[in-house]
Amino acid sequence: MKNTKAFTLIEVMISIVLLGLIFTYLYGSINSMKQQNKPYILKSDNMHHQRKVYQLFYLDISRIIGGVAISVGSSYDRISFKTKNSLYEIDNPYVTYFVSKKDKALIRIESLKPFNFNSKDDASRSIFFADIVAKNMRSFKLFNGGGFVEMLFRAKELKPMVLKIPTIS
Repeated sequence: MKNTKAFTLIEVMISIVLLGLIFTYLYGSINSMKQQNKPYILKSDNMHHQRKVYQLFYLDISRIIGGVAISVGSSYDRISFKTKNSLYEIDNPYVTYFVSKKDKALIRIESLKPFNFNSKDDASRSIFFADIVAKNMRSFKLFNGGGFVEMLFRAKELKPMVLKIPTIS
């Protein structure tokens, strides 16, 4: 007669039930921690986006080549210039920032030649890249003078920015 030791079916069933209870508790705890951390994750994402927007403005404006054209509007201005900064590896691109009236989004256009808003034919023949920098814009005001570009930037999900960036001509 062999004396073999093995788990009985009841012992295996009890261990499966206990593991199921432990995993259910762990899942609830992890889900609760995710819900508690959600505001911090959103705040971190906003801070990251704010830093990227500031960095883009700074790199574009601090590396301006030549003059700056600013068109003044009631609550949104438009700025166009040639810069040494490019997101698309264009050599000394023309960059234009404007707020879309329809979407209230700040848009950055990078192109080979100055972007013309008045001519639809020119836009269809020109190569340009457009990026949404921020949504839900409240104001975008600009001033150029004394070797500086001053900018007031307000968007719903970002903190207001007031920048005074020196230009290198």
